Order: sequence, then C-alpha cells, then structure tokens
Amino acid sequence: MRILLVLILILLNPEIKEREVIVTKKKITVSGRTSIGGFSCDYSKDGLKDTLFIDVEGTAREMVFDIPVRDFSCGNFLLNRDFRNTIKSDKFPTAKVKVSNIRSNYGYYTCDLSVTLVGKKIDFPSLVLKRVPEGLHANLVLGFNQLELEAPQKMGGMIKVDERLTLDFTLGF
Repeated sequence: MRILLVLILILLNPEIKEREVIVTKKKITVSGRTSIGGFSCDYSKDGLKDTLFIDVEGTAREMVFDIPVRDFSCGNFLLNRDFRNTIKSDKFPTAKVKVSNIRSNYGYYTCDLSVTLVGKKIDFPSLVLKRVPEGLHANLVLGFNQLELEAPQKMGGMIKVDERLTLDFTLGF
C-alpha cells in the first residue's frame, strides 16, 4: 500500500521533472468487427521489470517491445490461425512496439509510439495516454490498408472483416 501511495505522489507531483516508473505488465488487444460479430485477440506479459522514463529532458529514452505474434490469443485455434495468417506470422513472426518521449500534461500523458507489424512501421506522434488503475492506457485505430493488407473474407465472401482494427495498449505499474 505504501508503494502505491509513493508511486501516486511521484506521478502527480509537478515539482519533479524527470520520473522513472517500473513497468511490470504489458497488454495489447487487437479487436475488430466482422459481418457476424466481433473478435478480440490478446497478448499480455506479466513479471516485467522495464523502466519507463517520463518528462526526460534531452535525448529521449525509449522502451521497445518485441512481441511474438504466436503469443496472441483470439479465443480458439481457428481464430488464432486466421489472425496469424492475416498478419503473415510465418514471414513476420514478431511485432515491434516502441514507446518514447513520454510527457505529463495535467492529468494525461502523451508519447511517441511506433508499431511495426507485417514489416510496415506506423508512427503515432503525440499519442494520448490515459491514467487508469492498471497504469497507462492508449487506444488507436488502424486500417488494413495502412498495413497494405486486405481485410480477410471467409466462406466465399459471406463473412467479411471490417477495414478498421482497434489496438488497446496498457502498460501496468
């Protein structure tokens, strides 16, 4: 309980310029809609001891995650297989997420985030991070066209996946 109180005081104290927070968990959820319902594929990793640097002056320190695509779970083996085939896990077995330049801004945070998936790097400068009980959370939307992929279809086009995918990132303290 004391550690939580100290962490809250450190994160909310405007007098302290540069801060370091230990990230103990990361969770990424990819979700979307199909013509017959929704889907959600999760990746989470506990027991980490990575350091997140906030409000660093000068050279920005970054946190990089290499995520094995095979570690995403979509609920059953058929969805897992479809997800892996869609994002070409045989050719691109890992996804990379890079978080840098984290800044506190009166109740919320911003960071520069880059996601490398299927060999394509997509940058999200000044992405807003919200403070949640689990840590810091970001939500962003990607399109299959940004990744130069086609939205998958099944059963001769009867089942179609929407163009938009939602990615939720949570860094837990």
